[in-house]
Amino acid sequence: MNYILGVSGYFHDSSVCLLKNGQMIEFVKEESLTRIKGSRGFPIRSLTFLTTKYGLCNDNIDYIAFYEKPLRGWALTTYNSLAKPKRSFDLLRSQIKRFWSGPIHFAGELKKVIRVSENKLIFVPHHLSHALTALAFAPSQLQNNALLHFVFDGVGDGNTTSIFITQKNDARILFQQDFPHSLGLFYSAVTDYCGFLVNEGEYKLMALAAFGKPVYYDFLREHIFNIEVPKFELDMSWFDYDVSPERSYSDKWVNKFGPPILEDEINKMNGDSFQRSADLALSSQLILEEVVNSTIDWGIKETGIKNITISGGVAQNSLAMCSASKIASIASLTIPPSPGDSGAAIGAANFAKMMGGSKSVHCRKIFFGHSQLDFESPLFQDMFCQEKSFTHMDEMLDDLISSGEIICCYFGGNEIGPRALCNRSIICAANNEKSVQALNLEIKKREGFRPLAPVMLRAVAETWFEINQKVFDCYRWMALTTMAKEKFPVKYEAVLHVDRTARVQILDDEMHPLYNFLRRNSGKIDMLVNTSFNVAGDPIVFDAIDCYVNMSRLGANYIITDNGLYSLRL
Repeated sequence: MNYILGVSGYFHDSSVCLLKNGQMIEFVKEESLTRIKGSRGFPIRSLTFLTTKYGLCNDNIDYIAFYEKPLRGWALTTYNSLAKPKRSFDLLRSQIKRFWSGPIHFAGELKKVIRVSENKLIFVPHHLSHALTALAFAPSQLQNNALLHFVFDGVGDGNTTSIFITQKNDARILFQQDFPHSLGLFYSAVTDYCGFLVNEGEYKLMALAAFGKPVYYDFLREHIFNIEVPKFELDMSWFDYDVSPERSYSDKWVNKFGPPILEDEINKMNGDSFQRSADLALSSQLILEEVVNSTIDWGIKETGIKNITISGGVAQNSLAMCSASKIASIASLTIPPSPGDSGAAIGAANFAKMMGGSKSVHCRKIFFGHSQLDFESPLFQDMFCQEKSFTHMDEMLDDLISSGEIICCYFGGNEIGPRALCNRSIICAANNEKSVQALNLEIKKREGFRPLAPVMLRAVAETWFEINQKVFDCYRWMALTTMAKEKFPVKYEAVLHVDRTARVQILDDEMHPLYNFLRRNSGKIDMLVNTSFNVAGDPIVFDAIDCYVNMSRLGANYIITDNGLYSLRL
């Protein structure tokens, strides 16, 4: 019995991946255990959890792989700061502090949890970790073929964009671009300017794009971006992310686009601030898509390789991924379910596995680990009351959802990516407008400009949405948006964004309880609205206490589990 651990940490979304005999069996986010959204730093709780659960030790661990080269990234950013010490003094001071608490000390912090021989520690180039994460989710029949991997990121190891070619166990770099010219950091700067949190609010900026007009696109294209595919450069006088740890955009940006926007102003969905932010969001979205698509087109023409993957933080932009999927020269496209830094722990573990000549990890599953609910424990029974056992709950579940009830879901292992995929979800009938609004605005208290996510069976998706077969698997984990067909049913229009797109999830696991619900209710309820099981701003639930606390705060009454349907004891 041999284990490989992949670890990401210190920037944001720290996580740990565990392989057993070459197969992925666990993926734990540090935020699940700290209960702090986007937990960064050394993932001590995740490592301790897995070490205790599996009895990990030096004798049964082959490798522990970290998802970046710590010194290289720190040195390149510090070097960039030293080139302009007056402007970047604050960033330089932050970098010096980070030296004493950052990933350079990974090996020392690891020893506090588990002691392994130093020759078992591997440090993997950051963008290669991203690429090998995507490789793990590529179709199995393509994994021995030549694949072209595009990594569009903020920054990692000093790189911002990379293109790799892999075939069997060989990987080589075709192109890399270095900090500070970064597509991800550009988009985060606009996110920051619009009042959202960097590394957290980018999905809100993406949602705003549907309400905007591309009035700033030409200016961005002519004055801020210089695109010479595959390279692009930013006029850094518009940005501060390369000189300041506090603000991403410069005074020059403010002089051009006006005073910074507050999130509360956007949430009102009217007035100058909302429209200004929406127009900037669409203009920025379009130029991001142009850079991504032109880079992909260049890579395919340069290599002749048409089976591609996209990963890195920018790959979480589901609008851009939809745009990329339409490139005619692509034969197949894979976007992993967790393309950002959290998921890069998988790529690090995959590197360690392949280093010895083994084939890449291949993942078909999107749920890992086990349920943390102990149905027989006094604590669980004090918090929840069983309404129906699993074998007798179908009729009651059907009646509840049909009558407009909002139901929490907790099944099996946890989702691997940032999006709830029906194992840790809150659901309601998509054709009940009152329930949809209550779920979105009253229970989750989400902003009115943000879209909903519908879940359905394949036949329904192909009937009512423009489903791209080149990227079919990615709909299983909501990696990209798609457009509703012209004759989309009026009764389900609540799931469509203002631009008539939706981030569709296709449920194809015939053993999943919600698959069986949708099959039983075909023609009556063909779509469910799916949102993450958490209070806004908190991580998705992990154990029974999380479920109880979140249901109490959300005002939810019912939870469906592997053991049946339960109600909350108040």
